[in-house]
Amino acid sequence: MRRSDRFVPYRLIAPALLIEAGLVLAPLAIGFYYSLHNVRFFRNRGFVGAGNYWRLLESDAVVNALIVTAVFTVVSLLLTFALGFALALHLERDSRMHVFMRAVVLVPYMIAMLVGSMLLKWVFAQESGLMPLLLGPFGLGESSILADPNGAMAALVFNAMWRDSAFAMIMLLAGLKSIPMQIFAAARVDGAGPLYRFWRITLPLMRIPILITMVRLFIHFVNILTMPLILTGGGPGNATETLVLHMFRLGFQDHVLGTANALAVLIFVANLVLVALLLALFRQNRRI
Repeated sequence: MRRSDRFVPYRLIAPALLIEAGLVLAPLAIGFYYSLHNVRFFRNRGFVGAGNYWRLLESDAVVNALIVTAVFTVVSLLLTFALGFALALHLERDSRMHVFMRAVVLVPYMIAMLVGSMLLKWVFAQESGLMPLLLGPFGLGESSILADPNGAMAALVFNAMWRDSAFAMIMLLAGLKSIPMQIFAAARVDGAGPLYRFWRITLPLMRIPILITMVRLFIHFVNILTMPLILTGGGPGNATETLVLHMFRLGFQDHVLGTANALAVLIFVANLVLVALLLALFRQNRRI
């Protein structure tokens, strides 16, 4: 290969790298710069160093948002993955009914997150929602789901599970389709029952698709904004205010842009750490 030909691949990807640098690296640099300054209403009032970061680490609101994010992420991840796996196992066959049901399951995922959250907010609304009508005969029509901290968190988790279980189903269904059917046929001949085949064949061979699905859902739920912003608004009180929603309020409601960017930097670093840990787990599982 000629020396000039060696640089052709780099020249081809250079425009994409420049666009990526302009859309990602430049905002990161500006955000980090603002995080070190007292910026209010887009006016830089001076350098504060790590003051914004210390203020966040000592804030009770940030601690509450961290706890809310952890609870929402763990519960949503487990329920969404369980529902998606159950759907993938149930709809694995390529019959007409199963193909049709896959399309039905995909409908919530195809709807924009904003539209889906607004729809569920209408369903759970106290004045004109669907839930008070359904709960009325049981004497629960006067209770407001979104006005109760536990009910609001349950509605938020239901929103995540209702929408993102379709993504989990797609990923896990692809993993199930990659398993050779001859393995299951041989297990049936040897007298292995359904539960034994699931625990001894399906789960071990699905290790990588399961890990990829869990990682993707985990990162998605940690950085969620639209669902709590539209469905609950972080309420009642701060019961459903996640870290990203708290950052949004600092920047776009309180206009404390220095503190908001400091929180954005902390969330970005936390995401890098989580991704590094999950990738290390992924590599370890590939060696097994």
